Amino acid sequence: MASSRGGLTIADRVIEKTASQILKGLPGVGGTKSGLFGFVSNADLDSRPSVDVRLSGRSCTLEVQLGLTYPSPIAEATESVRRRLSTDVEALTGVSVRQVDVAVKWLRPQPSGFGNSVRNLQ
Repeated sequence: MASSRGGLTIADRVIEKTASQILKGLPGVGGTKSGLFGFVSNADLDSRPSVDVRLSGRSCTLEVQLGLTYPSPIAEATESVRRRLSTDVEALTGVSVRQVDVAVKWLRPQPSGFGNSVRNLQ
């Protein structure tokens, strides 16, 4: 009876939202908040980072634009983002992640009392 079952299609937008929500939960990682009519944008640790998805069958490539708190080890932070997205997106959507390209668009000083949690992105 397996031949009578339907298929499952995951839309690009679902993967984008899933990935950006995963990133929003990481300490020291933020996105860009649009201002009035989208003309002005502000670095915002409470905003979701931007994620673009290129889907090909059951695998995808992610292009991420995000910001980080400063000072933070940028190479370690971006590698942690890559690992986390690869693991969590596949676990939540069933779509394997072939590649994650990360562009750090801004750095923002750590809020007071933030501590060293940026280094613990894993």
